[in-house]
Amino acid sequence: MLPQSPSPLRSTAALLMCCALLHSAGALAQDALRDAAAGTKASLAGPATEVANPEAKDSEDLFLEEYMNYQMKLLKNWKLRVFASGTWRYDSNVFLRNVNAQHDMLWSARPGFQYSYGDETAKLQVLADYNAQFNFYDRFSQQNSINQFLSLSLNYRLQKTSFKFSGLFNKVTGGDLDVGGQAQRTNFTPQLQIMHEATEKVRVGITGQLQHTHYNSLISSQTWRFGVFADYAFSPRFRLGLQFNEMIQEVQQSGRQTGQDYLVRMEYEASKKLSITGSGGVHILHTISAGDATLPVGMLGLKYAMSPKTSIYVNAYARAQNSPSLTGQFFQSQGLLAGIQQQLGTKITIGTDIGYDYSQYHRYIAGLVSNRRDHVFFVRPWLKYTLSRHVSLEVFYQHTDNDSKGFGAQPFVRDLVGAGLTSTW
Repeated sequence: MLPQSPSPLRSTAALLMCCALLHSAGALAQDALRDAAAGTKASLAGPATEVANPEAKDSEDLFLEEYMNYQMKLLKNWKLRVFASGTWRYDSNVFLRNVNAQHDMLWSARPGFQYSYGDETAKLQVLADYNAQFNFYDRFSQQNSINQFLSLSLNYRLQKTSFKFSGLFNKVTGGDLDVGGQAQRTNFTPQLQIMHEATEKVRVGITGQLQHTHYNSLISSQTWRFGVFADYAFSPRFRLGLQFNEMIQEVQQSGRQTGQDYLVRMEYEASKKLSITGSGGVHILHTISAGDATLPVGMLGLKYAMSPKTSIYVNAYARAQNSPSLTGQFFQSQGLLAGIQQQLGTKITIGTDIGYDYSQYHRYIAGLVSNRRDHVFFVRPWLKYTLSRHVSLEVFYQHTDNDSKGFGAQPFVRDLVGAGLTSTW
């Protein structure tokens, strides 16, 4: 069964918090798709739940608070959940190569926990989600790694003012679409939001965010964003607003870039079954020597419960990101991530995730050749079987195709087949 909310706005509250910092939401959507396409987390089943129809994995990554609030309602006085997964997968193209592809078997173990304090209405709420992924290869043992994923959220609510600090930390060794092979990278994204309800219908706020991306032996970057926003509730189910962000970005070997975001924010709950949340607009980028660029930016998320046992999600995004492999270049991506899942009986859930990403490369520095274009497509059908209240089994197949052309192109075709067993207590 899908979660049902007690009030029209509360069901989208977590989504709205996540979307208050627009570029962060867009980054999550894009990273979820690109990581999924590269197979970073596709090998692992999600934590077991008491129902056979949990939220889709990519939706969990994007909307951590909504997922965990649902779990708290489901398990009542739940404070700490501990889980562990064991996974096997066959990878037909470990290094994402166009020629001389190398295959291997990968074995993974993933212990982790989820912790909560307070709920959506509490004055203080703390949410945390952490897991470590231990990867072991049969043939290429030099690629063995420990990946770490941490999400934190702290909410402090007064009568009309709320303070939210959240952060993401990922340390990953795995496939990277831009690099076209295995890469070690660390992503750290702390952010702060202060929101005030000026009237029953008007809501204003300020935001601040740091996005730090470090690549070993490649090109790293840091981006700061500071923004202000205002929303107006036209009805209990529909809210519309504006947001402005100022950006400063430091890129290794490319110097400082600056820019502005001009955004429209929207939240709409058409019914208990359908919710649409997102922001969109333009990003004005001022490069160090290649002139200015006007780029689309934003994210739109849709969730629809077609029936108690069937649900779909669609996430669309547009954003710019520094290239870790090509000096003085960045890529503008537009993408779509969608999925459907169907519960069969009380123990089996089947589903399919599909993603498409188009990336066009541009330059920070005048005179560089920048004509790379990537068309990335992946499809991942999966089946999850709930063995017991605390144990679930998932099997999946994933096909990824990157049609990449131009200077620095990294085309590849890849197939993954795997199974994962998860226990939660």
